[in-house]
Amino acid sequence: MELKYRCGIVGCGRTASTFEDASDRKKPCTHAGIYREHKDTELVAAADISSQRLKKFKERWNVDKTYLDYNEMLEKERFDILSVCTHAPSHKEIVVNAANAGVQAIFCEKPIATSLREADEMIEVCKKKGVILAVNHTRRWDEYFNIIKAMINYGEIGEMESMICHSAAGLLNNGTQIFDLMRYYGGDADWLIGRLKYDDSTDPNGSGMLRLKNGVDVFVDSGFREYMLHGINIIGNKGMIRGTGMTTVDANFEVLKVSDVKLGGTSEIPEKIMRAPFLRKIEYPQMKSPILIALENIIHCLEDNISKPKCTGEDGRAALEIALAFFESEHHGGEKVTFPMKNRDLRVIPRETGFTKDGTMEGTA
Repeated sequence: MELKYRCGIVGCGRTASTFEDASDRKKPCTHAGIYREHKDTELVAAADISSQRLKKFKERWNVDKTYLDYNEMLEKERFDILSVCTHAPSHKEIVVNAANAGVQAIFCEKPIATSLREADEMIEVCKKKGVILAVNHTRRWDEYFNIIKAMINYGEIGEMESMICHSAAGLLNNGTQIFDLMRYYGGDADWLIGRLKYDDSTDPNGSGMLRLKNGVDVFVDSGFREYMLHGINIIGNKGMIRGTGMTTVDANFEVLKVSDVKLGGTSEIPEKIMRAPFLRKIEYPQMKSPILIALENIIHCLEDNISKPKCTGEDGRAALEIALAFFESEHHGGEKVTFPMKNRDLRVIPRETGFTKDGTMEGTA
């Protein structure tokens, strides 16, 4: 009998299970879904503090062993891969305890933590124990978003000059997703000036400007409106990539490039901007689930014992640092915050709802 990787989950909510019911996601799109789908993995146990949620999870995924205390699960079960799908305030404790319990690879939901000190401890313990730590900023594994990265790398829009990023539902909750994508496309941040848009959440939205180390300027706008706006525009000196949506199913990118034809036949007139052919939604069914690709990446890292996951603990920390820098800038009257950020103890609790101000949506984990 072929041995399979033994997998477990802590936190049996949306990202672990019920997102499979969503129509705007490429399936499988949950941690339980990918462990069930992949031929080399087996979901052997799960833990959650809610007995009702745990019961539903057990029935849906036919998991034999379930626990109300994840520490008891770590004591009794052996895991090759453990998914941490709880809310961010508990990530540090769970990751540290899992690493000390002998788990080989940890797949942690975003944001990685609520402070830089927490993230540093998670990264340090995993390094000390030789544990792979991957953070689920899913777009790094998304084939569609990687097409954009390839176009940037191959100079389809020339040299990158600026980016405009839009997000909603909190600087940590959804903001870290767009900040990670920004870094994936443009590199590390040098400094930030930001302000907060206060509401009744622990995790407000905000807006501001960043300068990347390569000189690229990034404008950020995160806020609640009558609609949810997620997207990123990448402007180069020979064209731009304009995109909205943040999942493989709802993402819609448009490429505008400089044509070879001069308007008016004179070199003094700028070249005309034309829409360039690009991948359309008709091709979505052929694309693989990003989170399933993430699992394949983690397994590859386990097998070759050299490679790092495409989104490491350090990547998760960097996205968190950008989000926290908005709060640091606001607290100091809009002053410029340079990276690395000195304040490692600033702690922000991500909002637990994805879409509404009044909390009518189920928690994100």
